[in-house]
Amino acid sequence: MTKRLLLAVACIAGASMVSAQNIRSHYVSKAEADGVIYHTFPVTLFENRETGDLTFDITYKENRGGRATINFTCRMPDAVPADSVRFAAGAVTMSGPVGKLYLEPGKKDWKHRYTFDADGSKLCGFFDERALPEVTVYVGGRASVYSVKRSAWRSYAPIGYKIFEMVYVNEKR
Repeated sequence: MTKRLLLAVACIAGASMVSAQNIRSHYVSKAEADGVIYHTFPVTLFENRETGDLTFDITYKENRGGRATINFTCRMPDAVPADSVRFAAGAVTMSGPVGKLYLEPGKKDWKHRYTFDADGSKLCGFFDERALPEVTVYVGGRASVYSVKRSAWRSYAPIGYKIFEMVYVNEKR
């Protein structure tokens, strides 16, 4: 119950900074017997100067204890699987161990695809357009940092916020 209250406060507090956005083209939802599942379409908001972009999507299903699944794809020079990831924006941090979905060779690097379990109550707060978020992927003791593409973030953050505000409102019904 405390997580839901925190999510409600975060969503209500940020509502004033969200302009009218058409969010429908950025996610899909499907009603299932045990709750609605929401899935955001992949979006590329982060980059690493050496290795390229990081693309991610989020899946949230009602009645899963407030948990969300974040899948992401990035490029790295080696075929060494990552251990964990950290998505941080302002005061919000979502981090944890990753599950490898696949590694695929490219011309000069490797395409990595991972999944991790995140606290869904932090999603509204993560999409704060005033924040300068970054994603850090950990491989062994080495960290690869993917910085936000500022113009892409300013465009997408209000959309991401509105999507997860809608998820919260629908789940509490």
